[in-house]
Amino acid sequence: MSNADTSGIHRLLDDAFAGITTTPELQDLKEELRGSLTARAAELQENGMDAGESARRAITELGDIDALIASFGGPDAVEGSRLASPESIAELVQRNRVKPKPAFVVRTVILSFVLATGIAVLVFGALGVIPWGIPVLLILSVTDIALPVGIIVTDALRQETSQHYASPASRAIGFGLAGAAMAYGLAVAALFLVDMTQLPLLVAAIALVVVAIVGFTWLGVTQTNRTKPWALAMQRRYETEDPFASDPGAAARFGMYTVVIWVLAIAGFVVLSATIGFAWSWLAIVAGLVVFMLTLARMVFPVKH
Repeated sequence: MSNADTSGIHRLLDDAFAGITTTPELQDLKEELRGSLTARAAELQENGMDAGESARRAITELGDIDALIASFGGPDAVEGSRLASPESIAELVQRNRVKPKPAFVVRTVILSFVLATGIAVLVFGALGVIPWGIPVLLILSVTDIALPVGIIVTDALRQETSQHYASPASRAIGFGLAGAAMAYGLAVAALFLVDMTQLPLLVAAIALVVVAIVGFTWLGVTQTNRTKPWALAMQRRYETEDPFASDPGAAARFGMYTVVIWVLAIAGFVVLSATIGFAWSWLAIVAGLVVFMLTLARMVFPVKH
Protein backbone atom coordinates (compact mmCIF):
# COMPACT_ATOMS: atom_id res chain seq x y z
CA MET A 1 0.00 0.00 0.00
CA SER A 2 1.92 3.01 -1.27
CA ASN A 3 -0.03 5.73 0.62
CA ALA A 4 0.01 4.03 4.04
CA ASP A 5 0.96 6.26 6.99
CA THR A 6 3.77 4.42 8.77
CA SER A 7 5.30 7.37 10.61
CA GLY A 8 4.18 5.85 13.91
CA ILE A 9 6.37 2.81 13.24
CA HIS A 10 9.49 4.96 12.86
CA ARG A 11 8.74 6.85 16.09
CA LEU A 12 8.02 3.73 18.16
CA LEU A 13 11.05 1.95 16.76
CA ASP A 14 13.35 4.89 17.54
CA ASP A 15 11.97 4.97 21.10
CA ALA A 16 12.64 1.24 21.49
CA PHE A 17 16.31 1.65 20.49
CA ALA A 18 16.85 4.83 22.51
CA GLY A 19 19.70 4.58 25.02
CA ILE A 20 21.16 1.45 23.42
CA THR A 21 24.77 1.29 22.25
CA THR A 22 24.56 1.05 18.48
CA THR A 23 26.45 -1.76 16.77
CA PRO A 24 26.40 -2.79 13.09
CA GLU A 25 24.39 -5.88 14.04
CA LEU A 26 21.81 -3.86 15.98
CA GLN A 27 21.56 -1.33 13.16
CA ASP A 28 20.85 -4.16 10.71
CA LEU A 29 18.27 -5.55 13.12
CA LYS A 30 16.60 -2.15 13.43
CA GLU A 31 16.31 -1.76 9.66
CA GLU A 32 14.91 -5.28 9.28
CA LEU A 33 12.37 -4.55 11.98
CA ARG A 34 11.50 -1.27 10.29
CA GLY A 35 10.78 -3.03 6.99
CA SER A 36 8.74 -5.83 8.56
CA LEU A 37 6.76 -3.54 10.86
CA THR A 38 6.10 -1.01 8.07
CA ALA A 39 4.73 -3.76 5.84
CA ARG A 40 2.56 -5.11 8.66
CA ALA A 41 1.20 -1.65 9.53
CA ALA A 42 0.37 -1.03 5.86
CA GLU A 43 -1.45 -4.37 5.71
CA LEU A 44 -3.50 -3.49 8.80
CA GLN A 45 -4.39 -0.12 7.31
CA GLU A 46 -5.59 -1.87 4.16
CA ASN A 47 -8.04 -3.74 6.40
CA GLY A 48 -9.43 -0.46 7.77
CA MET A 49 -7.32 0.18 10.87
CA ASP A 50 -6.13 3.75 11.47
CA ALA A 51 -2.44 4.68 11.28
CA GLY A 52 -1.78 5.04 15.00
CA GLU A 53 -3.50 1.82 15.98
CA SER A 54 -1.86 -0.11 13.13
CA ALA A 55 1.60 1.00 14.35
CA ARG A 56 0.84 -0.05 17.94
CA ARG A 57 -0.67 -3.35 16.78
CA ALA A 58 2.38 -4.18 14.64
CA ILE A 59 4.72 -3.44 17.55
CA THR A 60 2.58 -5.52 19.91
CA GLU A 61 2.54 -8.48 17.54
CA LEU A 62 6.33 -8.35 17.41
CA GLY A 63 6.58 -9.06 21.12
CA ASP A 64 9.08 -7.74 23.63
CA ILE A 65 11.47 -5.57 21.61
CA ASP A 66 13.67 -4.99 24.67
CA ALA A 67 14.28 -8.72 25.03
CA LEU A 68 14.88 -9.01 21.30
CA ILE A 69 17.50 -6.24 21.33
CA ALA A 70 19.16 -7.67 24.41
CA SER A 71 19.35 -11.20 23.05
CA PHE A 72 20.66 -9.98 19.71
CA GLY A 73 22.98 -7.18 20.78
CA GLY A 74 25.02 -8.99 23.41
CA PRO A 75 26.58 -7.62 26.60
CA ASP A 76 28.48 -4.79 24.88
CA ALA A 77 25.24 -3.25 23.69
CA VAL A 78 23.19 -3.60 26.87
CA GLU A 79 25.73 -3.11 29.66
CA GLY A 80 24.59 -0.25 31.87
CA SER A 81 21.40 0.27 29.87
CA ARG A 82 17.79 -0.49 30.62
CA LEU A 83 18.33 -3.89 28.99
CA ALA A 84 21.01 -5.13 31.39
CA SER A 85 18.74 -8.00 32.52
CA PRO A 86 17.03 -9.33 29.40
CA GLU A 87 14.52 -12.14 29.32
CA SER A 88 15.83 -15.63 28.72
CA ILE A 89 15.30 -17.21 25.32
CA ALA A 90 12.64 -19.50 26.78
CA GLU A 91 10.76 -16.50 28.15
CA LEU A 92 11.08 -14.72 24.81
CA VAL A 93 9.68 -17.73 22.97
CA GLN A 94 6.83 -18.03 25.46
CA ARG A 95 5.98 -14.34 25.15
CA ASN A 96 5.73 -14.59 21.36
CA ARG A 97 3.87 -17.88 21.28
CA VAL A 98 0.92 -18.11 18.90
CA LYS A 99 -1.59 -20.83 19.69
CA PRO A 100 -3.07 -22.83 16.78
CA LYS A 101 -6.62 -21.85 15.90
CA PRO A 102 -9.16 -24.50 16.99
CA ALA A 103 -10.91 -24.40 13.62
CA PHE A 104 -7.62 -25.09 11.84
CA VAL A 105 -6.91 -28.06 14.10
CA VAL A 106 -10.39 -29.50 13.49
CA ARG A 107 -10.09 -29.05 9.72
CA THR A 108 -6.68 -30.72 9.67
CA VAL A 109 -7.86 -33.71 11.72
CA ILE A 110 -10.90 -34.24 9.47
CA LEU A 111 -8.90 -33.91 6.25
CA SER A 112 -6.20 -36.23 7.62
CA PHE A 113 -8.86 -38.85 8.33
CA VAL A 114 -10.22 -38.46 4.78
CA LEU A 115 -6.67 -38.77 3.40
CA ALA A 116 -5.91 -41.89 5.45
CA THR A 117 -9.20 -43.46 4.35
CA GLY A 118 -8.49 -42.62 0.72
CA ILE A 119 -5.03 -44.20 0.86
CA ALA A 120 -6.42 -47.35 2.49
CA VAL A 121 -9.18 -47.68 -0.11
CA LEU A 122 -6.69 -47.09 -2.94
CA VAL A 123 -4.39 -49.82 -1.62
CA PHE A 124 -7.21 -52.31 -1.14
CA GLY A 125 -8.66 -51.46 -4.53
CA ALA A 126 -5.30 -51.82 -6.27
CA LEU A 127 -4.77 -55.20 -4.61
CA GLY A 128 -8.22 -56.39 -5.68
CA VAL A 129 -9.63 -56.62 -2.17
CA ILE A 130 -12.22 -54.00 -3.14
CA PRO A 131 -13.66 -54.79 -6.61
CA TRP A 132 -13.31 -51.30 -8.06
CA GLY A 133 -11.82 -50.61 -11.46
CA ILE A 134 -8.97 -48.22 -12.21
CA PRO A 135 -11.30 -45.38 -13.40
CA VAL A 136 -13.07 -45.36 -10.03
CA LEU A 137 -9.76 -45.48 -8.15
CA LEU A 138 -8.42 -42.57 -10.22
CA ILE A 139 -11.45 -40.47 -9.25
CA LEU A 140 -11.06 -41.55 -5.63
CA SER A 141 -7.41 -40.46 -5.74
CA VAL A 142 -8.51 -36.94 -6.68
CA THR A 143 -11.25 -36.53 -4.09
CA ASP A 144 -9.76 -38.44 -1.14
CA ILE A 145 -6.00 -38.07 -1.64
CA ALA A 146 -4.92 -35.15 -3.87
CA LEU A 147 -7.62 -32.73 -2.70
CA PRO A 148 -7.06 -33.25 1.06
CA VAL A 149 -3.29 -32.92 0.63
CA GLY A 150 -3.69 -29.68 -1.31
CA ILE A 151 -6.08 -28.19 1.24
CA ILE A 152 -3.94 -29.24 4.22
CA VAL A 153 -0.79 -27.70 2.71
CA THR A 154 -2.56 -24.47 1.73
CA ASP A 155 -4.35 -24.14 5.05
CA ALA A 156 -1.17 -24.78 7.06
CA LEU A 157 0.79 -22.09 5.19
CA ARG A 158 -2.01 -19.58 5.77
CA GLN A 159 -1.67 -19.96 9.55
CA GLU A 160 0.52 -17.59 11.57
CA THR A 161 2.89 -19.39 13.91
CA SER A 162 5.08 -18.25 16.76
CA GLN A 163 8.05 -17.83 14.42
CA HIS A 164 6.49 -17.16 11.02
CA TYR A 165 3.91 -14.87 9.51
CA ALA A 166 1.18 -16.43 7.37
CA SER A 167 2.17 -17.08 3.77
CA PRO A 168 0.42 -14.94 1.10
CA ALA A 169 -2.70 -16.62 -0.25
CA SER A 170 -1.40 -16.99 -3.81
CA ARG A 171 1.84 -18.62 -2.69
CA ALA A 172 0.05 -20.92 -0.23
CA ILE A 173 -2.32 -22.03 -3.01
CA GLY A 174 0.69 -22.66 -5.26
CA PHE A 175 2.27 -24.95 -2.67
CA GLY A 176 -1.09 -26.64 -2.19
CA LEU A 177 -1.46 -27.32 -5.92
CA ALA A 178 2.08 -28.69 -6.10
CA GLY A 179 1.37 -30.94 -3.12
CA ALA A 180 -1.87 -32.16 -4.70
CA ALA A 181 -0.08 -32.89 -8.00
CA MET A 182 2.62 -34.85 -6.18
CA ALA A 183 0.06 -36.87 -4.18
CA TYR A 184 -2.01 -37.65 -7.27
CA GLY A 185 1.09 -38.58 -9.25
CA LEU A 186 2.17 -41.05 -6.57
CA ALA A 187 -1.33 -42.52 -6.44
CA VAL A 188 -1.38 -43.00 -10.21
CA ALA A 189 2.10 -44.57 -10.04
CA ALA A 190 0.81 -47.03 -7.44
CA LEU A 191 -1.98 -48.09 -9.80
CA PHE A 192 0.54 -48.58 -12.61
CA LEU A 193 2.68 -50.84 -10.43
CA VAL A 194 -0.35 -53.08 -9.97
CA ASP A 195 -1.03 -53.25 -13.72
CA MET A 196 2.11 -52.44 -15.72
CA THR A 197 0.30 -52.83 -19.02
CA GLN A 198 -1.32 -49.45 -18.44
CA LEU A 199 1.50 -47.29 -19.83
CA PRO A 200 -0.67 -44.11 -19.94
CA LEU A 201 -0.80 -44.32 -16.14
CA LEU A 202 3.00 -44.27 -15.99
CA VAL A 203 3.21 -41.30 -18.34
CA ALA A 204 0.60 -39.39 -16.32
CA ALA A 205 2.32 -40.21 -13.02
CA ILE A 206 5.70 -39.02 -14.30
CA ALA A 207 4.20 -35.82 -15.70
CA LEU A 208 2.44 -35.02 -12.42
CA VAL A 209 5.54 -35.68 -10.31
CA VAL A 210 7.74 -33.57 -12.59
CA VAL A 211 5.22 -30.71 -12.50
CA ALA A 212 5.11 -30.96 -8.69
CA ILE A 213 8.92 -30.95 -8.40
CA VAL A 214 9.22 -27.94 -10.71
CA GLY A 215 6.48 -26.15 -8.77
CA PHE A 216 8.04 -26.82 -5.38
CA THR A 217 11.46 -25.78 -6.67
CA TRP A 218 10.24 -22.51 -8.16
CA LEU A 219 8.16 -21.64 -5.11
CA GLY A 220 11.06 -22.48 -2.81
CA VAL A 221 13.64 -20.48 -4.75
CA THR A 222 11.38 -17.42 -4.94
CA GLN A 223 10.18 -17.71 -1.34
CA THR A 224 10.34 -14.47 0.62
CA ASN A 225 11.30 -14.40 4.27
CA ARG A 226 8.29 -15.01 6.54
CA THR A 227 10.29 -15.34 9.74
CA LYS A 228 9.31 -12.88 12.45
CA PRO A 229 12.04 -10.43 13.50
CA TRP A 230 12.50 -11.88 16.99
CA ALA A 231 12.88 -15.42 15.59
CA LEU A 232 15.22 -14.17 12.87
CA ALA A 233 17.40 -12.60 15.54
CA MET A 234 17.53 -15.87 17.44
CA GLN A 235 18.52 -17.71 14.29
CA ARG A 236 21.29 -15.26 13.54
CA ARG A 237 22.63 -15.63 17.02
CA TYR A 238 23.10 -19.37 16.77
CA GLU A 239 23.02 -20.29 13.07
CA THR A 240 25.96 -21.91 11.35
CA GLU A 241 27.10 -20.80 7.94
CA ASP A 242 24.36 -21.49 5.41
CA PRO A 243 25.37 -20.95 1.76
CA PHE A 244 21.75 -20.94 0.62
CA ALA A 245 20.81 -18.14 3.04
CA SER A 246 23.88 -16.04 2.32
CA ASP A 247 24.00 -16.69 -1.43
CA PRO A 248 20.63 -16.60 -3.26
CA GLY A 249 22.47 -17.54 -6.45
CA ALA A 250 23.57 -20.82 -4.87
CA ALA A 251 19.98 -21.55 -3.87
CA ALA A 252 18.81 -20.88 -7.43
CA ARG A 253 21.52 -23.11 -8.92
CA PHE A 254 20.65 -25.91 -6.50
CA GLY A 255 17.00 -25.64 -7.50
CA MET A 256 17.88 -25.98 -11.18
CA TYR A 257 20.26 -28.87 -10.46
CA THR A 258 17.46 -30.62 -8.57
CA VAL A 259 15.02 -30.34 -11.47
CA VAL A 260 17.60 -31.61 -13.99
CA ILE A 261 18.66 -34.55 -11.79
CA TRP A 262 15.14 -35.80 -11.17
CA VAL A 263 13.92 -35.26 -14.73
CA LEU A 264 16.86 -37.38 -15.98
CA ALA A 265 16.27 -39.99 -13.25
CA ILE A 266 12.57 -40.32 -14.07
CA ALA A 267 13.31 -40.41 -17.80
CA GLY A 268 15.84 -43.18 -17.17
CA PHE A 269 13.25 -45.05 -15.12
CA VAL A 270 10.76 -44.88 -18.00
CA VAL A 271 13.28 -45.98 -20.63
CA LEU A 272 14.57 -48.87 -18.53
CA SER A 273 11.03 -49.97 -17.64
CA ALA A 274 10.11 -50.10 -21.33
CA THR A 275 13.28 -51.93 -22.36
CA ILE A 276 14.59 -54.25 -19.66
CA GLY A 277 11.69 -54.18 -17.21
CA PHE A 278 10.91 -52.90 -13.73
CA ALA A 279 13.30 -55.35 -12.09
CA TRP A 280 16.20 -53.00 -12.96
CA SER A 281 14.55 -49.68 -13.82
CA TRP A 282 14.27 -48.65 -10.16
CA LEU A 283 18.07 -48.28 -10.13
CA ALA A 284 17.60 -45.04 -12.10
CA ILE A 285 15.74 -43.56 -9.13
CA VAL A 286 18.46 -44.75 -6.75
CA ALA A 287 21.12 -43.19 -8.99
CA GLY A 288 19.13 -39.94 -9.05
CA LEU A 289 18.96 -39.91 -5.25
CA VAL A 290 22.71 -40.53 -4.96
CA VAL A 291 23.54 -37.72 -7.40
CA PHE A 292 21.09 -35.42 -5.61
CA MET A 293 22.67 -36.06 -2.20
CA LEU A 294 26.20 -35.58 -3.59
CA THR A 295 25.11 -32.30 -5.19
CA LEU A 296 23.53 -31.17 -1.93
CA ALA A 297 26.70 -32.03 0.00
CA ARG A 298 28.85 -30.16 -2.51
CA MET A 299 26.60 -27.08 -2.30
CA VAL A 300 26.41 -27.04 1.49
CA PHE A 301 30.05 -27.99 2.11
CA PRO A 302 32.02 -26.54 -0.81
CA VAL A 303 35.60 -27.67 -1.31
CA LYS A 304 37.98 -24.91 -0.25
CA HIS A 305 41.24 -24.58 -2.15
